[in-house]
Amino acid sequence: MNNSPDRYFRRSAEIVAECAELDTEIARLQSRQARLLAERVELLLDEVPTGAAGFDQAERSMICEVSAGLRLTRFAAARSLANAHTLHERLPATREAFEAGELSAAHVDVIAEAVRDIPMGESDAVRAFEREVVPYAKRETRARTKAFADSMVAAVAPVPLLERQRRVHDERAVSVRAEGDGSATLRVTGPSALVHAAFDLITQEGHAILQAAKSADEIPLLGGDKRRLDQVRFDRIMLRILTGTIGDDADIIASIHPTVQVTIAASTLLGLDERLAELDAHGPMDPELASMFAASVGSWQRLVIDAHGMVTQVSTYQPTEAMRRYLRARDRHCRFPGCRHSARRSQIDHNLDHGKGGPTDVGNGASY
Repeated sequence: MNNSPDRYFRRSAEIVAECAELDTEIARLQSRQARLLAERVELLLDEVPTGAAGFDQAERSMICEVSAGLRLTRFAAARSLANAHTLHERLPATREAFEAGELSAAHVDVIAEAVRDIPMGESDAVRAFEREVVPYAKRETRARTKAFADSMVAAVAPVPLLERQRRVHDERAVSVRAEGDGSATLRVTGPSALVHAAFDLITQEGHAILQAAKSADEIPLLGGDKRRLDQVRFDRIMLRILTGTIGDDADIIASIHPTVQVTIAASTLLGLDERLAELDAHGPMDPELASMFAASVGSWQRLVIDAHGMVTQVSTYQPTEAMRRYLRARDRHCRFPGCRHSARRSQIDHNLDHGKGGPTDVGNGASY
């Protein structure tokens, strides 16, 4: 058997390419299924228009029929029918890409769900939305597409989305679901910024606890805390809820504070408008909640952004990670005269010393 490196890399590339081809075929088949589900919704609407007597019963019957036939929960069946109907009624560019196998069903679902916050009849807004979202979805993951789609809805239809953001706060809830085998899932649903802040807090605590156990002198290298990070997160939550305390690790985590990155316009902070804020990497958020965050944190950072959305200057000493990546890509090697060290092995520093008034921007930064 030939185990040469050339064969290894060649076969690896062939496997990935064949998997990509299968993904395209699967997407085409799923687009046919979505077309059929949309047709099923049209059959219902032609027979019993929305709001007519008996519509609710007919809709429930349709959902149960699809649920049984496709072995889905009723919730999943209702979601599939709704997304298929939205796809075929409102999203021609998304439908075309789906039928060509360029988008997965998961990508199409997040696009269809996001567009519902654009009011019916606003076809220009939907076209603007698809112009940006569909090309993005073709090259990005489902999770990134969801955040980007939500942000684009905020750009083309800010008022309905602002109303939804405030409805989310009103509908915050905690629920529990039995999973069988003695396990259950506790679900917390509410404003994204608050939930992510809570998750960030327990994640920081978990890392601190595990690192302290690993580095303690009295704990052998292979001993100490055997828990995984997820287990530590769970234990921290249960301690808080069931005992009202944070346990014996208080000295380790006393200085830890939750962190989320929020972008909000200065005009909104001043109360001049209600432009939606942005929870970075997750999508838009209620400007009232963002303003509360800005008022309560100990410090916050001013950013200067160019026409393409690139952060080019910050008010702090340290540049952002995106600025560092840009400078390394621009410089390629150390900028000190005669030095050819790779930019990745160099530090990013100011040309004009920050202490002497040098700004933290891409024009005053370089690899050294």
